[in-house]
Amino acid sequence: AAVFGDEEKKMAAGKASGETKESSLSLTTEEKEALSGMDCRLFGFVSLHEDGARTKTLLGKAVRCYESLILKAEGKVESEFFCQLGHFNLLLEDYPKALSAYQRYYSLQSDYWQNATFLYGLGLVYFYYNAFHWAIKAFREVLYVDPSFCRAKEIHLRLGLMFKVNTDYVSSLKHFQLALIDSNPCTLSSVEIQFHIAHLYETQRNYHSAKEAYEQLLQTENLPAQVKATVLQQLGWMHHNVDLLGDKATKESYAIQYLQRSLE
Repeated sequence: AAVFGDEEKKMAAGKASGETKESSLSLTTEEKEALSGMDCRLFGFVSLHEDGARTKTLLGKAVRCYESLILKAEGKVESEFFCQLGHFNLLLEDYPKALSAYQRYYSLQSDYWQNATFLYGLGLVYFYYNAFHWAIKAFREVLYVDPSFCRAKEIHLRLGLMFKVNTDYVSSLKHFQLALIDSNPCTLSSVEIQFHIAHLYETQRNYHSAKEAYEQLLQTENLPAQVKATVLQQLGWMHHNVDLLGDKATKESYAIQYLQRSLE
């Protein structure tokens, strides 16, 4: 917002007297203050539906203002301007525009690698596009530049998911466990992270560890219905498919029980 104010003043100095309504589009002092604390670190933590409709409207106006100013300045604005535009577009879940703005910042800012917040936003966009190689690189750079980054838990969670897809199970488990011991807020609950760990064991065909982890989850007090249903489904499927879990008759009996409970 401060950067926007500076650029606005520069443009005002050379502005023609007969301006249109579009060219005079600007943010109020109150709107700039509200936007000053908004960046990619709020991604997943701020709702833009129902109660968040005002925030969505404000972000949309900010994007239009920034784009208008960039157009009038023929792109000759401070690099930080593009970084903030990337954050706003990411919060609006407009990933193509977010990536475009982040890439402009990347090309203009020689020491971009020192900006942990920018790297985090860029990593989130890469993650959305399943560009896991680049997302992993960006997230690792965040943790290198700022080990105490406030969204480190979110990073470990996503690294765990990506390494699981890449079949690097050792790294996946490490990052899931780091996410689990982090007490900071997260877009997934502890039980959901525990489910991912149990599923990781299952993916590795470490069925006994998976079964134990799933059963431990079922003992959790106030386990969300969706998580419980999914855990029961996985247990049922394992008993149906995995010979290591007992003789056929016993396995099938357990499988039916678990799947019926899952449906309930």
